[in-house]
Amino acid sequence: MPLRRVDLPPDVPGQLWLGAMPGRFEAWSSFENQAERNRLGLVVCLTPRAELSELSPDYHAAVVAGRLPFRWQLAPMRNFGLPEDPAAFRRDINSIAEGLRKGDSVMLHCAAGMGRTGTAAACVLKALGYSAADALQRVRDAGSNPQNAEQSGLVDWF
Repeated sequence: MPLRRVDLPPDVPGQLWLGAMPGRFEAWSSFENQAERNRLGLVVCLTPRAELSELSPDYHAAVVAGRLPFRWQLAPMRNFGLPEDPAAFRRDINSIAEGLRKGDSVMLHCAAGMGRTGTAAACVLKALGYSAADALQRVRDAGSNPQNAEQSGLVDWF
């Protein structure tokens, strides 16, 4: 599945991409090629490890073996839910925003690339200075969105 680019502030040189879990809907090798084409420097997995293992065994095997062509970060959220550790989530989002300010190319994903991905992406945009409304609109324009009131509330909290 193609990655979807999120519009960032003009003074932020990085690129933010949204997508489904690598290797879930396409071959893992296809995603590796796509990651190279988009020069992904960091992939942020928003699913718990058990979900990753179940839905994309080849991706999970590459994570476990340390055979990834990019840096990898785990920031788990329950499906249709919130981060397991809100303080760590805030630190992770701020770190992602700082990487984008430095020109990093970052992909966020959950299982389908929709709710958790949209929630985290909106938080990244807020960390880059957008209001919640503007952040959510940019995320919607890229094809994602928080999926419920809890996730929308997390964006407001952030």
